[in-house]
Parts: sequence; C-alpha cells; structure tokens
Amino acid sequence: MSLTAKKERFFVTTVRLPKPVYERAKRAINTGQADTHSFNDFVVQAVNERLRSLREQEIDAAIAEIANDPDYQRSAVEMAQEFERSDWDAFREAREAKSQRRNVHRGAAAAKANQR
Repeated sequence: MSLTAKKERFFVTTVRLPKPVYERAKRAINTGQADTHSFNDFVVQAVNERLRSLREQEIDAAIAEIANDPDYQRSAVEMAQEFERSDWDAFREAREAKSQRRNVHRGAAAAKANQR
C-alpha cells in the first residue's frame, strides 16, 4: 500500500494519557491480556469499544422515547390485535405437535418395555 493510501485511511494524532493508565495498558499488552501486540491497536480498540457503547446508549434512548410515544403505542396495540388470531393458531399447532411427539415417544417406550 502506498504512503498516500495509508494517509487517507489513518489520521495520526497524539494522545496524552495519565501515566498509570499508560502503564496498565502496556502491562496488559506485554502480559498477553490484551488481544493485540501494539499499543496503537490497543488504543484503537478501546476507542472503538467506547464508540460502540455510545451508539448503544443512543439506540436505547431512542427506544425509551418510542415507549412513551402514544402514536407508537396505539400502532403496537393495533398490530398485536391484527396478529392475535394467527399467533394463537401457531401456538395451538405447536402444542399439538409437541403432544404428538410425546405420544410417539411414549408408544415407543411402551413397546420396548413389552419386548422385555
């Protein structure tokens, strides 16, 4: 990869860390606790992890906001009512299939017991 291409993919910056944080990070890398062998990669992973956490918090906040939205609540109730019959049918079919499997298993166990 050319130097120009590398410059386009990365941004070089300087980070100031408290000495204890730096030493703990280096120790984690040197002892194999970190899943990287490079301090730079360790920092990149830490930043990405924090950004992922922030994104999850944004999503959680948006979901919490939706939960208080009366239009969404009304829509969710309407949708649940529309699927109520098919949900019940699916539940009943699954219960019947489970019952049939149990009966087959019991029949096989009884036949095996009679053979003894």
